Amino acid sequence: MTWPPRRHSGGSRNPDHVPSGPMHIAAAAGTPVVALFGPTSPVRTGPYGRGHEVIRADLTCSPCFRKECGTKKCMDEISVDRVFEAVRKMLDSVSSTE
Repeated sequence: MTWPPRRHSGGSRNPDHVPSGPMHIAAAAGTPVVALFGPTSPVRTGPYGRGHEVIRADLTCSPCFRKECGTKKCMDEISVDRVFEAVRKMLDSVSSTE
């Protein structure tokens, strides 16, 4: 998967949709995951297991499970700095245990 995710239509009606398959495969293999959630719920869709970091905006409208949204605020409020810091901490903790 490329970062940042590219906008694509790939059969999805939502051009901002990023497939979650790689997250589920990594989690099932025991690899720690940093997962971003907007309109969906990590309680409902994972990642399951220990050692994962879920990042989401604390909004009353999320999770809404809508495929389309006029604002996309739940994703827009997740900052690059917040994601970068979560990835950095996870990489630091993984490398300190090796």
